[in-house]
Amino acid sequence: MNRAVATRGLGATSVGVAFLNPLVAEITQALLDLGGAAHRDLVVAYIAKQRGVYRPPESLRRELDAAFAAYCGQASDPRASGLLHLPYGPYSHRWALTDQAYGLLRGETPANARRGVGVGAR
Repeated sequence: MNRAVATRGLGATSVGVAFLNPLVAEITQALLDLGGAAHRDLVVAYIAKQRGVYRPPESLRRELDAAFAAYCGQASDPRASGLLHLPYGPYSHRWALTDQAYGLLRGETPANARRGVGVGAR
């Protein structure tokens, strides 16, 4: 049974992006809210706060770490076709959105992203 979860909190720039793993959706939303990249521990703390938890349990960190690793497969190229990557290599704890994902989730069209023009710009 596949569960698709659309991104939340993207307002008027919402795009039809579906995630098979809801944890990946939470990671992606957290990274978007944190500017596109952040240390793993900050992402875990941010997600815990969104869930109403003051101090994230170790089990949450393990679940998010496993979801991130399963999704990105140690990809370190920001131009990769997926949503997530490790910008500083496989041993880093910094997580990031790929360039494509960052633009897509911010509502940029592929043509505008290449020119560096946002959706609202003319």
